[in-house]
Amino acid sequence: MDDENCRVSLAELYEMASNSKQGVVIVTGADGHIGREVCRLLKTSGTKFLATDVDPGEASDFVACDLSRKDDVARLLLSQPVRAVIHLAAILPSAFHSHPLAAVDVNLTGCFELLRQAVSVQAERFVFASSRSVYGSSFSGRPLTEMDPATPDEPYGAAKRVVELVGETLATAQTIEFVSLRIAIVIGQGIKKTSSPWRAEIFESPSKRHRINIPFAPEAVLPLVHVEDVARMLVALAETSKPRSSVYNTPVENWEARSLKEAIENTRGVHVEVSPHGPHGGPLCDGSRFAREFGFQLQGLRRRLLG
Repeated sequence: MDDENCRVSLAELYEMASNSKQGVVIVTGADGHIGREVCRLLKTSGTKFLATDVDPGEASDFVACDLSRKDDVARLLLSQPVRAVIHLAAILPSAFHSHPLAAVDVNLTGCFELLRQAVSVQAERFVFASSRSVYGSSFSGRPLTEMDPATPDEPYGAAKRVVELVGETLATAQTIEFVSLRIAIVIGQGIKKTSSPWRAEIFESPSKRHRINIPFAPEAVLPLVHVEDVARMLVALAETSKPRSSVYNTPVENWEARSLKEAIENTRGVHVEVSPHGPHGGPLCDGSRFAREFGFQLQGLRRRLLG
C-alpha cells in the first residue's frame, strides 16, 4: 500500500471514530492504585470502558499502550469510538526526580499526544489526574482553594500545571471539555509500588505488620483521601453532564501525624512511628468546591480503619 492510501485510511478511521455519539471511556494507568479502582467502579456501573497501561502483565482485559510512542496512542484512540478519557498514567514524583527526561516523555509529551488524539476523534471530555503539587511543596498554613495561585516549585508539580494550562486553553476554545482533579495524599490497600508504603500498610492486617513508619513530623498536617473516594470523584467528573468548573481539589480529611498514629494504634493494634525531624506535609487543600457541586461526602478514615 502506498503512502497516499495509508493517509486516506487513517483519515477514514478518524472519521469513523468521531462520527459516533456513543463511545467508551478510556482509562490510562489502569493497572495503578487509582486506575484499578476506577475500572472497578466503571464495570460495576455497566459503563463501557477500555483499560490501558504501559505493561498490563497477564490482565487479558487490558490494552498495552506506551504513551511515549505516538503510534500506540493513535492506535488506542482509533480502536473504537471514544466518549471520554480518564488520564491517570504518569511517572510519579520520586521517579520523575530520578529520571526527569524520561518522565517528561510520559507526563508531558505523552499526555499532550493523548490529548491531541482525543481532540482528533472528537472525544467529549478529558479528565486529568492532577496533584496538589501544583500548589508547591511547602506547608500552606491554611487549606488552599482552586482560586489560590498554582505555583509549583519542582518538576512533577510543574508538569501537572502545564497540562492544566493547555487543557484549560482548549476548553476555553470549546475544542474539548477538560477538567482537572488535584489529588491529595492517597491512602488505601493495593498500592503495588510506592515510596510511601505506610499509605497502604495502615489498612493491612496487624498480623502482617509489626511496625509502620509515617515519615512526617508529629505536628505535620496530612491531607488524606482514600483511593475509593478518588475513583468516585474521577468517575463523577467523567459521567456528569457538564462540570461547572475546570479544576477541582479533592475533598480530604486533614490529620496531624501524631493523631493519625494514635488512631491507627488504637484501631489496628500495630505500633506506628513518626519522624521527629521529618517534613511538615506540604500544602493543604480545600475540596469544598467538589463536595458542594457534586453533593460528595467522604467515608471517614476512622470508620475505614475499623472496617
